[in-house]
Amino acid sequence: IAAKAGVPLPRIYDVLENLCIKGLVEVRAGRPRKYHALPPSIALTRYVKTYVEQLMSLNNKVVDKLEKIYRTKETHEPYIWLSHSMEASIERTIEWIRQIMIDGYASLSEELFVKLLPAIIKRLEKDSGMPFAITLFQYPDEKLLAKVSRIKNLRILYQPTGYIRALEHDFKRAIIYGKNYTLFTTEPELLVLLNDTYYFGYWRNAEIIKEFEIVKGYTYTAKLQWIVIPIIENALKDNYTVVLNIVGKWVKTGRPAELEVVAKGVYRSPDDRTRTIIGETKSGEEITIGGLSASVEDIEAYYIIVKITG
Repeated sequence: IAAKAGVPLPRIYDVLENLCIKGLVEVRAGRPRKYHALPPSIALTRYVKTYVEQLMSLNNKVVDKLEKIYRTKETHEPYIWLSHSMEASIERTIEWIRQIMIDGYASLSEELFVKLLPAIIKRLEKDSGMPFAITLFQYPDEKLLAKVSRIKNLRILYQPTGYIRALEHDFKRAIIYGKNYTLFTTEPELLVLLNDTYYFGYWRNAEIIKEFEIVKGYTYTAKLQWIVIPIIENALKDNYTVVLNIVGKWVKTGRPAELEVVAKGVYRSPDDRTRTIIGETKSGEEITIGGLSASVEDIEAYYIIVKITG
């Protein structure tokens, strides 16, 4: 055996013992020991089966460890990724629209508006307390306006000079539609940049086509302070009482803030760059509420609940 296998004689016994362990040969006790190869149909089948079982066991262990790593907080989806397929981008956008939980906004061309509108309507109808604003670059026709007229928590604006096509929701995810690509991101700095671009360029001075509908008993939630300002202003004009629950931080101290106030109005700076919600506590103290990066108000609001009562 040693000569035929090309294995040194001192090592041949180790090789034969390994073959016995693997179930490829059998040994007969005695002196000298005699080794006999098992039929391939038995030996190889059993050997391959054992090998596969060991491989699957190792696979299951690796998968289990990787799944635990994948689910940890340290791992997350990519901050930025690109798609060069508009069809795939629309599908992913619709998937994100279905996951909106608090609020959102979009600046859209007519083509994008038509493609995304069914998903937006379906999501907003499911949760009437979730405000959403859309600024269009082309004035919508009567048919499109009829579709959105019944959606109470949707605000439609018109800005003909707009060119940045984008969608953001929950101050968590954003989509920017380029000429030959679509950018998806969860990067906080890009969310802030898009928020400022939309607010100053597509919200403040745009023509209002459809306003949020004010309904007694409705409750709106928002992360964006500016998106609930028209709701508060119009509710106060209609002589409703507007109760606000604010979660944020005190601007001067940086300490957490959580309180309930009754809205008294909205202050606009002379250049209209700043819009501040004015509220009053139960004790009669006046509180000013700003949005992201507030510096002159009492509170920087992270989360606002707006309750419209009688």
